[in-house]
Amino acid sequence: MRRITLFILSVMFVVTGVAQPHIEVTCDDNKPNVGVAESFIKGIRLQRTSGFPKEEQGFELGVSACYAGILQGKLLMAGGCNFPDIPASKGGKKKFYRGIYAAELSRDTLLVWNKVGELPESAAYGVSVTCSDGVICVGGNNERGSLTAVYKILLNGKKGKTYIENFPDLPFALDNMCGTLVGKKLYVAGGNKTRKPCNSFLCLDLGNLSAGWKELPEFPGAARVQAVCAGLCEGDESRFYIWGGFAAPIDGKPATLSTDGYCYSSASQQWTPVATPTGNNGEEISLGGGAAIAINDSLVLCTGGVNKDIFLRALQCPEKDYLLHPVEWYKFNDRILIYNSKLNAWQEVARSVQVARAGAALVGWNKTYYNINGELKPGIRTPEIIKIGIE
Repeated sequence: MRRITLFILSVMFVVTGVAQPHIEVTCDDNKPNVGVAESFIKGIRLQRTSGFPKEEQGFELGVSACYAGILQGKLLMAGGCNFPDIPASKGGKKKFYRGIYAAELSRDTLLVWNKVGELPESAAYGVSVTCSDGVICVGGNNERGSLTAVYKILLNGKKGKTYIENFPDLPFALDNMCGTLVGKKLYVAGGNKTRKPCNSFLCLDLGNLSAGWKELPEFPGAARVQAVCAGLCEGDESRFYIWGGFAAPIDGKPATLSTDGYCYSSASQQWTPVATPTGNNGEEISLGGGAAIAINDSLVLCTGGVNKDIFLRALQCPEKDYLLHPVEWYKFNDRILIYNSKLNAWQEVARSVQVARAGAALVGWNKTYYNINGELKPGIRTPEIIKIGIE
């Protein structure tokens, strides 16, 4: 049973609104979803983009757990992994990628990709954050194991190629953690520490790199792998939010799946509970394996994640046919959720199968965000990139 559980994990893989706005999800068929009243946002629009990198064999099938960000007006994605030859359900080998790709951002949905460089080594399941002049990549893993490397991807505008600036290594190898940048502070939480789920919480001050990584108070409760997080600022105070995640059974401890959340305040240097993600029907939503991004100083956009009941059963009592079901059976989260930090409240603003993914990357700025690839079901990736417009 332990072996089956590990295989499953290896396949899987961060004010009151305007009254009665019109919320619309427009897909390729131009059929809008029913809106919701009293929304935290004025409107939302989903569009499927076209165009995808093809330089690395197998990459065109789509990847999970890639590094991504915005760099000099370009959408960047790098690394990631998939099963390009033999499916995971038949014992296929996972392939990790190294290429760095960039596409010009525009108002339309066509993305024209160019290979602009390579990561220091093939990798996935790390953290990536956009900063003022590049994309910072933290840890992760590949065929050889977990990584400690931290570096920034920069772009030479004249040559159109990337180059790497090394940052202080992590104090220990980490993968499947979450992380975000708040001001000049880079935070990383949870994940697998030396192959075991942990509650670690680390910070790197980009204004004082020579000081290296600082270990902060661990987050409460169960250890979390593939949690989501976001960072918000209120004056001089930085707030780090974490939700979701899970932990496999290990060292006699039972498997856990978390839906609740916590907030760390740089002012108090303490963790406090925050509202648990919920849908319009009041059901608690698992964001484990999903994605999150702050869209202003008080709102966080969240997409994707595994189904809490189905995935927890798989962790507790893995079945031999777990990987053989159709996509719909896994019931990945198709809700688009918004968290309002001022109200400490959640809202389901739309539903769409286009964001029902695990292991997708979510990046963007200025009301436009990109939900990049991920899994349709364990072991099966998609090359789809969904453009999300927020008003």
